[in-house]
Amino acid sequence: MEQGVLQLTLAWDGQEIVSAEIVSSRPMLAKALRGLPVARVSGIIPRVFSLCRHAQNAAARLSIQAAQGRCVAVDEAQDLGLAVAVEAIVEHLSHLLMAWPPLLQKPGRARRIEEFGLWRKRLLAVVDAAAVAALGVDLSNWLADLEAPPFDDQLAAAAVALLPQLSAAEWAPLVDPEDFATRPTFAGQAAETGVLARHAGDPGVALLLADGQRIQARLAARLLELRWLAAGLVDPSRLSALVDATVVAVGCGLARVETARGTLLHRVELAADCVEDYRIIAPTEWNFHPQGAFFREMSGCPAQTRDEARIRAARLALSLDPCVPSELRIVDA
Repeated sequence: MEQGVLQLTLAWDGQEIVSAEIVSSRPMLAKALRGLPVARVSGIIPRVFSLCRHAQNAAARLSIQAAQGRCVAVDEAQDLGLAVAVEAIVEHLSHLLMAWPPLLQKPGRARRIEEFGLWRKRLLAVVDAAAVAALGVDLSNWLADLEAPPFDDQLAAAAVALLPQLSAAEWAPLVDPEDFATRPTFAGQAAETGVLARHAGDPGVALLLADGQRIQARLAARLLELRWLAAGLVDPSRLSALVDATVVAVGCGLARVETARGTLLHRVELAADCVEDYRIIAPTEWNFHPQGAFFREMSGCPAQTRDEARIRAARLALSLDPCVPSELRIVDA
């Protein structure tokens, strides 16, 4: 199945980006699951998602178990949390070491690529608890000297609210409308999910937010989360907090998984061992909502040239980390 793209169109008047339009061609996989035997779904989900595969798998398994009235065992929750954590660590390292340096034109990219390759190889090779703990110690020590890329742009427009950290049970009554999966809102408004929402209470991140340095705040929050996840490899029991599920009604379950990009929700309704309804609410639908974080922060953003407008848009999009490719177009306002 094609993954689709985000079409990002900026209206530029020669001085600033007047507005931004976001059109997503992401296929709604969840609709294709309707009518399938539930036993097939858990096998389909991890095969079709190239990014956040373990997170999608965990959300599918947990939501189906909840719909079937089964409680997740402590050991299973811990195992799923560990898989999600390792996947998130790889994503965060790729973001900081691979994706940002070219946009900021910083030296040392070759060394960063080599470091990422080494850590990725070690992370994907762990096979037992002892190896996981040892890797967590090594990674924590290495992260102590890693700094977030410097970025001094300040936000020109009012930002969207940050999505609160809710449990699956708290999410259950909020995701019922059918269009929620494509244009999710919280309290009737677009909101931002991800590392910034999870770590906005950190004093350093809060200072950056107060100063309008929202992209730098996201980078700082990503590094904070990396360190938290590395500590979680040493004590995997804490990683079960990354996943949970709840029974919504008879035959209906909802799962929440905290991914590198933000909160992922799966909601499934079953009838006679078949999927009657399936909904996936992914982080990209929050952050690239038509009135969401990208739209709000681009609108009114100063840019003296088309190249500057393009660079600013690319940096903002990267900080919000979509799970599909984006295509950027600049038109005259």
